[in-house]
Amino acid sequence: MDGQDKLAFADVLLPGDDLFPRASETGILAMLDRLPAGIAPALGPLATLEADARVARVGQLQAENPALFADAQKAVYLAYYEQPEVIAAIRAMGVPYHSVLLPEGYDIAPFDPLIDTPRHGRGAWVPTGNVRPLDLAPLTRREV
Repeated sequence: MDGQDKLAFADVLLPGDDLFPRASETGILAMLDRLPAGIAPALGPLATLEADARVARVGQLQAENPALFADAQKAVYLAYYEQPEVIAAIRAMGVPYHSVLLPEGYDIAPFDPLIDTPRHGRGAWVPTGNVRPLDLAPLTRREV
């Protein structure tokens, strides 16, 4: 199942409205590798179908294979409700939404380098953009 078909499936389940974005309008694609393997052959290509045909195909899957559909639906919903745009939409409704998996969650503000960069002199902090792969070549074992 290619990326466009995954997004088409997600959009059938989460088409969006005036407040919530369509699934395909979020960063959900990177997380749709959670879809069960059996979903691709069960659905076939979706992106090339008209909207009504997509809905019918997904409905057919739900009727014929409810367990597979439920697993796929869960994967899409979990990915969607982790997207920043969706969390913002929920909070815009006045709902206190905890975006972490603990029962009460943590109210975590975005990282602010001016405030959150360690200044105590212990350890080290490297900004994500400056992280470089470690060269492990010197550690390779040489035959003697």
